[in-house]
Amino acid sequence: MYGMRTSREHFSVPGSNPVATSVDVHALAETARRIGGVGRGPAPVIAELVTGDWQLVHFAEADRLREITRAQGRKYEGVRAGRLRWSSTVRAVPPVTETAVPPSDLDVPAASRTHPEPW
Repeated sequence: MYGMRTSREHFSVPGSNPVATSVDVHALAETARRIGGVGRGPAPVIAELVTGDWQLVHFAEADRLREITRAQGRKYEGVRAGRLRWSSTVRAVPPVTETAVPPSDLDVPAASRTHPEPW
């Protein structure tokens, strides 16, 4: 299972929800491009759910998925887990209204989704 968030900062908020989830990483990248999160600021990020924890795996850039190295991912995962402090080089903490929205499951037909797309 993969989850897309609109930025590294949105991922770093402890307990934050992805905007959308899917077993298909490319479907999430296309969703990131469709909702306009690509090319106008920081690239949305895609994380993989591994044994109950989200691990960053890709930046969803305009023309490709760019791998996030484990070293890069651990920094943001550490902030998310409360082991590292929010860096002064990272943008401000996003508001809870952007991080607590229930995710949209792209693997469920749109008409059957419990939570409609927030975009």
